[in-house]
Amino acid sequence: MTEMIPSLSTYDWKNHKSENVSIIGIPFNNVSKKEMTDHIHKFVNASTKENLFIVTANPEIAYYAHTHESYYNKIKTADFIVPDGIGIIKAAKYLKQPMKERVPGIELMENMLSIADEHELRVFLLGASKETVKECKRKLRHTYPNVDFKSKHGYKDVHDYKTLQKIKKFDPDFVFVAMGCPKQEDFIFYNQHHFEHTVFMGVGGSFDVFSGNVKRAPKLFINLNLEWLYRILTDFKRLKRALIIPMFLMKVFQQKHTPELNPHAHFKEKE
Repeated sequence: MTEMIPSLSTYDWKNHKSENVSIIGIPFNNVSKKEMTDHIHKFVNASTKENLFIVTANPEIAYYAHTHESYYNKIKTADFIVPDGIGIIKAAKYLKQPMKERVPGIELMENMLSIADEHELRVFLLGASKETVKECKRKLRHTYPNVDFKSKHGYKDVHDYKTLQKIKKFDPDFVFVAMGCPKQEDFIFYNQHHFEHTVFMGVGGSFDVFSGNVKRAPKLFINLNLEWLYRILTDFKRLKRALIIPMFLMKVFQQKHTPELNPHAHFKEKE
């Protein structure tokens, strides 16, 4: 027998969040992938006009938020910040605040697409190049035939009115934004109030993977939590971004040994 999903009258999703784990000042939700998927499923079935804003943060994104006040303030408005990166999990363990597991954004997106397929919902794909997002949409339509997809490339300003109007007219249940950090979260922050009962999530380079332009790491790398290494080995342009990892680790070390230090004391008044 199919399990009934509670309505908002019996499930207050806003008050069913997990405990928070602070990593260099970023409040991560300590949830498993299954728990996060359950939250989304229950939200989809809830009678609410509010939206659900999810941030999937790896060490690079966490460090960016730690050093950029404007971005930090935006992602703090998210309903969930989940640990997309083994570095976050390792840091939490080092800080003696262990988290349940890594929640890869691309896998969470797949689970959300399955929910959309189950309920015949509308999904908007915003991001990547014109060719990439079209091919991504074509392949996702094949995998999730009950989903109504629309798309727009991501070479747009976050305040682009025509793009906003196109998405609003579609009245989506899910909006996946693949513009990269910080642009994708900027777009969600500035535009989500135009929508009702919509799930928003930034998904980085996921459209490249779904389109087939970029291959995800082999299972061996994924199982060993070395997906980040595979991406560097197959795309040396990522090496510069990987250099942020030592700076992230230094801040984690500082948090452990000087916990009384305000993690954002270095913020400027304005960026």
